[in-house]
Amino acid sequence: MNKEIKITIGIPLYNSEQFIKKHIESIYSQTFQNFSIVISDNGSTDKTSEICQQLSKIDNRITFFKHKENRGAYWNFNFIINNSKTEYFVMAAPDDIWSKNFLESNINILDKSKELVGSIGECSLFNRIEEQITQKSKISILKNIKQFQYVHPIKHKLKKRIKFYLKFNMGAQYYSVFRTKDIQFANFYKEKSNCGMWQADFATILKILKRGKLHVDQNSFYYKEVSKDSHSIIEYMKNTDFTTNEILFSKIIFSSWFFKEFGNKLFFQNIIILIKYNISWTRTIVGEIIRMMYRILRNKKRYW
Repeated sequence: MNKEIKITIGIPLYNSEQFIKKHIESIYSQTFQNFSIVISDNGSTDKTSEICQQLSKIDNRITFFKHKENRGAYWNFNFIINNSKTEYFVMAAPDDIWSKNFLESNINILDKSKELVGSIGECSLFNRIEEQITQKSKISILKNIKQFQYVHPIKHKLKKRIKFYLKFNMGAQYYSVFRTKDIQFANFYKEKSNCGMWQADFATILKILKRGKLHVDQNSFYYKEVSKDSHSIIEYMKNTDFTTNEILFSKIIFSSWFFKEFGNKLFFQNIIILIKYNISWTRTIVGEIIRMMYRILRNKKRYW
């Protein structure tokens, strides 16, 4: 292990020329500078690769990998996590925003508490609005309606941790600062069969709870971009190479994974939650199909 570098910042990319340079510059503004950056370009067709190569020549803390073809987001996440050899690891999507003390504050928390496997600042969502006259993008933060809306401290013993997080059902905690050995343990993008599960980030957090507790730091923040426009879940899943069966039976696949990962005792203790997942997903898919039929009847653009 490299004793000089404390944390690896993993940046998975695909056609991110619009954001990557500013994103790296924002990382340079962090109060904690003892880091390395692993950038993995998943077959971009724009100028992402060219920009990253230039950045890596300027700063030897940056390691840049260029892949010839897009092998999917899950493969790329796995590649980055497996290329981390530092004590801590954090995944940094190119359009995310951190407070300047994000790394320092969360690393200090993990240094002081060995029972924690991950820590993240309070999370909010934002829209990126492009001004028509200047064509510059403006950030609009969406105010949370309650504390711990998208990320939540997870304490107690394993049984309660799993039950609570199943009910919480959010994936943003995946972007916490983690102990590298624990996120590598929880990372299940290792086998090809695992690429067929929706909400794999959420499942990864469930698995890492086997190793310890999660913290939310009130002294730092993390903003996640969301689109203002309505999108089709089926369209997104098809574009990311999910098969028809993986889309239709998404929650059955998740429930099966949960049974194998946590055993029959925890499975049956949480069976009601898992049944609700499957009912909710069925409604979502039926709703998507109805929306699609409506668009066809109105001669509007199809989602898929």
